[in-house]
Amino acid sequence: MPTKKQHYVPRVYLKSWEAKVETTNEPTKKFDGVYFFEDGATVGEGRTIEAILWEPHIYTISFRQLYIADRCPKVYSHFVDKVYEAMIHNCPKPVYGKLGYSVIRNKQSVQKHLRDIDKWEFYYIDDNSLARKNAIINRLDDMNCYIIEDSFDRLYETRWESILRDFVNEVQSALPVPGGSGERMISEEAAKNMMEFFFMMLCRSPQFDAMGIYTWISDILKQAFGAGDEVDDFMDAIWFAELYSMFFKNQGGFYNTALSMSVDKLQFILFEAYPGAGTFITSDNPAFQHISHVETTNMNGYCFPISPQHFLFIAKGSEPVNFVDYRMADRLTVKKFNQIVASHSKKVIVASEKIRQNLY
Repeated sequence: MPTKKQHYVPRVYLKSWEAKVETTNEPTKKFDGVYFFEDGATVGEGRTIEAILWEPHIYTISFRQLYIADRCPKVYSHFVDKVYEAMIHNCPKPVYGKLGYSVIRNKQSVQKHLRDIDKWEFYYIDDNSLARKNAIINRLDDMNCYIIEDSFDRLYETRWESILRDFVNEVQSALPVPGGSGERMISEEAAKNMMEFFFMMLCRSPQFDAMGIYTWISDILKQAFGAGDEVDDFMDAIWFAELYSMFFKNQGGFYNTALSMSVDKLQFILFEAYPGAGTFITSDNPAFQHISHVETTNMNGYCFPISPQHFLFIAKGSEPVNFVDYRMADRLTVKKFNQIVASHSKKVIVASEKIRQNLY
């Protein structure tokens, strides 16, 4: 069911960090949740995973963004259906449209002419009298499409728990590759499923910037037209088109390009925390590219904490994608990765432990 409350960090992903937590106001009242650190807080606040890391309508495509239809045909078809239904059930009476000599009465004609709906005139079906165009257009402008939100759930989120379990279990149980340098070979399915989920998480984040391209486009538009809702809506539409490509196209866009290249160019390193070495944190930006010229070269790559016990580091490699380097992490390593996660967060980190000092 579509919702205004859309999580940009999926609740199913955050479930791994759930523990018995409490709030500052009610320290004796334990409940299932995570510790939420906002704006540099030193002590975490217990929150349910339903209550955090969401924004209203962050993935909702509005009718005003119909101009992305050429890149998102399913979005266009959705609005064709909605407009046709709105015409049939128009209050107080059903209407039809006219555009020049074209009469728009059925779904096929709506499909043909919807891009030019601002030029339509509307007439009541029963007596052919002129209807109030502005009132009808205003109602249509309130229509939304939830295909992005629905697709996240249908194609990725419902599968995450099994993807995580299979990946970790296969790495832990696999024998080292003979003659290798410690890698373990898992099934291609488990490796590719994890890589797909990682790039999905990278693309779905509000901080996703396709290597700086979006910021560049946004800066140019704001210089030309000034800051405002129109530029923001246009940038959202570009992002929606990128997400649509991830769901419904096999090529093109950042996701498909990165995924096809990663099979040959990238390698997983799975870090598992030693017992007593602490726990990994996550954040409001859980999947990200880390580049630092201060650190050694092997600290540059993609990062993705997948549970309090496990951290994925994805770097350049020469082995097949299903050859996973499996390493144990001591306290210093755990804290080092947590520092990196915190440095890439926007303003929130999430943990299964309450005291920030214990984390990094």
